[in-house]
Amino acid sequence: MHDALSVSDFASVPEVAAPRSWSATIDHDLAHLERPWSDLEARADGSVFQSYSWCRAWVEASRRAGCRETPYIVSLWSGDRLVVLLPLVLRHLGPFRILHMLGEPATQYSDALVERGIHREPWITAAWETLTSFRGVDAIMFRGVRADAAMAPLLAECCGGCVTRSEEAPFSDFRPDARNGPVRRRSARTRNTLRRHQRDLAEHGPVAFELVGDAAGRVEAMREALRLKHAWLNRTRRISAGYAHPANRFFLEAIAACPDFLVARLSVGGHTAAVEAGILRQGYYASLVQSYDDRFAEHGPGRLLFWSMVEQAAEIGIEVLDFLAPAYPHKREWANDAMPVSDYVIPLRLWGQGPLAYVRHVRPRMKLWLERLRRLGTA
Repeated sequence: MHDALSVSDFASVPEVAAPRSWSATIDHDLAHLERPWSDLEARADGSVFQSYSWCRAWVEASRRAGCRETPYIVSLWSGDRLVVLLPLVLRHLGPFRILHMLGEPATQYSDALVERGIHREPWITAAWETLTSFRGVDAIMFRGVRADAAMAPLLAECCGGCVTRSEEAPFSDFRPDARNGPVRRRSARTRNTLRRHQRDLAEHGPVAFELVGDAAGRVEAMREALRLKHAWLNRTRRISAGYAHPANRFFLEAIAACPDFLVARLSVGGHTAAVEAGILRQGYYASLVQSYDDRFAEHGPGRLLFWSMVEQAAEIGIEVLDFLAPAYPHKREWANDAMPVSDYVIPLRLWGQGPLAYVRHVRPRMKLWLERLRRLGTA
């Protein structure tokens, strides 16, 4: 479905000094946007999380899981050329109607795809005015807005009071011009510890690091990684909104079959000890799933797997290894830099203050109480 916006769709007509005549559309069906969307990806700075393939996989996974999703693809056109695209979805939080980034909670970074060039800032402003003027939405939630995102300057200026979380995403930058210099080598003490773990694991059988090459093998490895992750969540009595989402399994299995999906596995005696999986595109790797078998936990199989990936990054084709937020110690250990990221809940009217209060004050306490109850239930 494709809707050209009319004046009645807006609370007020945006008055933005765009460099040329422009038109805005809201699309609920991704299919007819595939070609212009893919073309824009080649002309825009943006993350894999706003790509057509990522968003389409999420929509299809949601359908398979029986989840009702209403995509709201906000597009800005200069003539017949797509110049800005914001892939969003309309969801309900109790009585509130909220726009999220399409693909959440799997989507890790929120941003718009914006054509590079001198008109970049006016296009972003025009798209933002279009989005915030649309009727029938109470608030917008953006999770994981990187400091270098296309929309970051506008959000920091207009919505600085709506930040609900500030974090960092650690990453290893292997490029020669890395801001903080080359990825540091492990200290002799750390290398000795890792080698000792490797020797201890070898007592259970031969230790091997491998990249799973074929699509069917990656899908099967992803299923195993999810099984191990859910076992860990149950064992530690933790709650993960991402892994609890009904569409998550279908989505991860679908993207695991894609050619730019990478799965690394550490095996011991032919048995999986740890799995690392993510997207590798044009030298950038986003680490999406890490899991390990509890039988080998005391020997740090996940740590050994990261060590192998960092040591072999050049051979694998990784220039930047993004561990994503939050900045847990096991991620910082391998990183030589970190990217600030922020979450926003932006009320579009007075009623929209409800979701902001919920995310800031109610949701963290609810999660804490639920995890405590789960632990008490096994005490």
